[in-house]
Amino acid sequence: MNIKKKLLILLSLTISTFGISQDYKKNIESEFTEYINSIVNMEFEKSMEYMTPELFEIVPKSQWIKIMEQGFNNPEMEFEIINPKILTINDSQKIENKYYSLLTYSNQINMKIYGQESESEDEKTMRINLAKMSLEQNFGSQNVVYNEKTEFFEIQSQKDVYGISKNGETDWKFLVLEKKQKAILDKILPKELSEKI
Repeated sequence: MNIKKKLLILLSLTISTFGISQDYKKNIESEFTEYINSIVNMEFEKSMEYMTPELFEIVPKSQWIKIMEQGFNNPEMEFEIINPKILTINDSQKIENKYYSLLTYSNQINMKIYGQESESEDEKTMRINLAKMSLEQNFGSQNVVYNEKTEFFEIQSQKDVYGISKNGETDWKFLVLEKKQKAILDKILPKELSEKI
């Protein structure tokens, strides 16, 4: 066999191996898109199928659904999630008997917080300023804009999420990394991952 043929075979093997090894990322992308779209469309029951089951050992599934419904159906505010986008999907790593892949996604949250009907202009200004300060603390001041015309806060949100799979290929479940839920995350994630949060 001449050297050209050997190089060609080696090159095609490398390309096909790389192609196969990256297929799981397409599965992560597809399954995460289903997950985030179910939340955007307020299909909370469906979204539970994509959350890591260990979460329900700490907080029952029915409670998660209730929390999400209350958040989205709060009469004191109106909000929508738009333009969800996956920004990165890191290579997976096997720890014990599971595979973990860190992904980062972004979306815009449009939020309107209602005041009392009898609210004065000063009270309205105070309500908006307090809400803005709170949102800026959570999302960063550069990511929060108040639109005076629509009275909506336009928030750019970026979050990290672990995709978790038993076989490293399919059936990815997701765990959003929220610093304020570190106690829960510590119970679910292996120590070497939870230490990085």
